[in-house]
Amino acid sequence: MGNGSESRMEKVVRDEKRFVGRARERMTLEQWFDHHEAPMTIFSITGMGGIGKSSLLSEMLSIARERGAIALWLDGRSCGTTPSVFMENFISTLGLELEVPERSETHPLSLLKVMSAEKRLVIAVDNYEELALLESWFMEVFIAKLHQSGVLVILASRSELSAAWRTHPRLYRRLVQMQLQHFTAEEITAYITAAGRLKPSVARTITRMTDGHPLGLALAVEAADQGRNLPHTKWAEFSQMISVRLLLEVTIPRLRPMVEVLTLLETANQELLSAVLDSAVEQEEYYMLRRMSFIRSAPDGLALHDIARLHLMRDFRQREPYRMQSMRIRIAELLKPLHEQASAYERRQIARKMLLLCHESMLQYRKYADVSRDRDSLFSPLEPMNRADLPSLHKLLEQWCEYSVEPWQAVNYGPFLDELALRYPEGIVLKRNQLGEVVAMFITVLVHRETSELLVKYFPNEMKECFSEEELQNDPDESDTHFALLAAARDDVPEYTREELVGYMVLDRLSLLGDGARAILVATNPHLKLFLRSIGFQMRRTSTRVCDRYEDEADVLELDLRSGQFGDWVMSLLHPDLPVNPIQQGTVSSGEKVWSEQEVRKMLGNLRSPGELQEYADRITGVKDGVQLQLYVLDLLEGRMHGVSPQDQKLLHAAYWTHAGNPTAAAQACSMSRATFYRHLRTALIRLARIL
Repeated sequence: MGNGSESRMEKVVRDEKRFVGRARERMTLEQWFDHHEAPMTIFSITGMGGIGKSSLLSEMLSIARERGAIALWLDGRSCGTTPSVFMENFISTLGLELEVPERSETHPLSLLKVMSAEKRLVIAVDNYEELALLESWFMEVFIAKLHQSGVLVILASRSELSAAWRTHPRLYRRLVQMQLQHFTAEEITAYITAAGRLKPSVARTITRMTDGHPLGLALAVEAADQGRNLPHTKWAEFSQMISVRLLLEVTIPRLRPMVEVLTLLETANQELLSAVLDSAVEQEEYYMLRRMSFIRSAPDGLALHDIARLHLMRDFRQREPYRMQSMRIRIAELLKPLHEQASAYERRQIARKMLLLCHESMLQYRKYADVSRDRDSLFSPLEPMNRADLPSLHKLLEQWCEYSVEPWQAVNYGPFLDELALRYPEGIVLKRNQLGEVVAMFITVLVHRETSELLVKYFPNEMKECFSEEELQNDPDESDTHFALLAAARDDVPEYTREELVGYMVLDRLSLLGDGARAILVATNPHLKLFLRSIGFQMRRTSTRVCDRYEDEADVLELDLRSGQFGDWVMSLLHPDLPVNPIQQGTVSSGEKVWSEQEVRKMLGNLRSPGELQEYADRITGVKDGVQLQLYVLDLLEGRMHGVSPQDQKLLHAAYWTHAGNPTAAAQACSMSRATFYRHLRTALIRLARIL
């Protein structure tokens, strides 16, 4: 049912839509492949929404595969915001692309070291701007793991890369910038010609009246191809203003429910669409969706173009808010058991979908902020800072210090801001108004042994309250905790209060956490405490009073989304009337030992040798020795005892009994490819560990 089941891991292939234009960018790619040394290179693809960044990325990956390269597609929106989550995502994607068995002694990352001019690797990251919090780590650590030849990294984002890339002592020479523009007249003509079947007069009208915006042009051609009887004066709207009316105009009525589901989910495959709608989505209908101009194919299903999704979301919210909320709850209820049963990699992907579903539901709790108004058209998303923003950020910081900390506490913030902007600028994100002026900023620092040195230098008391010495010494690749230092905003933004801006930023950052990270902070503002507690943060008293602000006592607030109760937390947000239960780590009663996936795998590997099973016998109630344990496990795998699903029985029985030691035969017995077999086998092992 979930997107992670089958289609997630399939290779990204070209859509049936014919790719037109971008000759210069494709030529640059071909030149890199033709270069005999193939030095490690970074393509930066930038441009406004709808300009064709994702389409070009998909085309480049297809070309790379045709040239014999290993090609990986990563979506910055689902890669996580900590190095550990990103690396697990990357390693899993790489392992599946290379079809490396999970039991293989060869780690996928070790294969990166053998990349060369002969064996090329292309890593494409769509929506790279979503990795702003990881930019320093991505440049200095992740890129350093890659081979210096035979590797191409393609980063697609709306805005150009930060100045840190262009001034980097090593990477600036490897950077190739590709800023996409609207189609030229020749490219418009080529696109219309490729579509075919249009009357010459209509084709001339579209060519003359559209401005070459790829998504707008695609919508215009699609409407014309369907024979929509639109006045000539309306054709320009397709390029100049993509509206809900125009999006619905090109959508066949029977496909509209499916488009509504895609409005609420970033991506959905055929199985998930069918489950949400409670009726089968036929292959023909899914194919028709895939062919639509404002719907694109992703590694895990279909997705609306961002611009289309924004307009349709706004329309759905205004037109039928209660049905929209009911659909959100239904989707979350379907995703919750999938999240609980999924592997670590799939769990993070499902977690992001669930967070996006409940993001607006968090607005039900307005003790600290009310950001329920239509904010999309007034502000840009949060974005990384530039060095030129520092004066504005210092002014914001000075105002924040006046009402947030005592004078003796304020002296450290200015120097800290300067040093953070120099060493870890990705920790500072900001919001601009329509004039491009900075109106708010949010500072959050990913805590590991390098950043903790800076944090302890300026805020030793807060660090002692929030972290142990061991946590402060975590390796950067293993860090999973964000320390939220401050959110500051101007109080002179028309129609918006300072609290509304701060509240919006809090929600925006929270939606990026997924279930693989933790957020922690020290708070004194009583309204902030109420707001955070209402959405699931746990609060504990500080051990000393040195962080207090005048009469307001300081408390530590923490949201740990590494817990097994993530789904319950999301459902409590979608149901405003339900209390938000504390998120606690699972406990095990004394004398009971939890089985790990690795232990179950090792035990099953010895299933044919009762003597080797002896060491596990005392962990199962009523089992005395290895022989009884063997019979007990076989009863589970052969269906004589309840608990294991039929599919898991088939997978485990083939892998560890009938075809033990022969994964190829086991995969064939289950009618799966080896990559799909290993993926489902791991999930079955996790479930069996819970049963045991």
